[in-house]
Amino acid sequence: MVDPCDGLEDLKPHNLLTYKSGQESLDAWAIEELIGHYVNYRKAFAPREPAGEFGLYAVTTRRPRALAEQVALERVKPGVYLLPVVGRTITLIVLREVAPCPRNALWEIFSFEAAKIAAGAGMYQWRQDDHFPILEEIYRRYREAGIPMSYTFQDFRRDLARETLPELTPEERLRGLPPEDLVRGLRTEGRLRGLSDEDLAQLKDLLERGTSGRP
Repeated sequence: MVDPCDGLEDLKPHNLLTYKSGQESLDAWAIEELIGHYVNYRKAFAPREPAGEFGLYAVTTRRPRALAEQVALERVKPGVYLLPVVGRTITLIVLREVAPCPRNALWEIFSFEAAKIAAGAGMYQWRQDDHFPILEEIYRRYREAGIPMSYTFQDFRRDLARETLPELTPEERLRGLPPEDLVRGLRTEGRLRGLSDEDLAQLKDLLERGTSGRP
């Protein structure tokens, strides 16, 4: 990662992650499950790898208050903690506490807070062009969960288009527009500018046919 999200700066060759949303709680049982998955994964796929080649991550939208009362959390930076468990160190990431900045845009999208979700969606650098269905599905699920999204998905698409328009080539800007929209608003001389002599001759012929009634 060029500029990874907070907490993911030291990824290992093998990484296991558990995530709890704003509707779930990251408790001691969830940590035990993560340790269990780590043991099973290591036995099945990398039995000869040393322990230092594995990274364990517990990501939670809201602060795990009950867990914090049971074990000591070592704060590394806002929203990032170290959790020592039976000889392993788990990186605990609390999404609502991480610093608001472009590198944490993905974390903000899953913060379950409307303002942060909108900010994260606007800052995140998507690695694929067809990401809109993914983002739309995230927005839909937030609405179903009762989170007030005053900044809608349509608002996001419109603002994103405004921001990226200056970076597009003329061909990219016009792609997808029907012919009638391409010339709407142009004066007659503007519509004819750039046409070749052959194009002008064909246009003249079409006009003459239309006025004379010839097929």
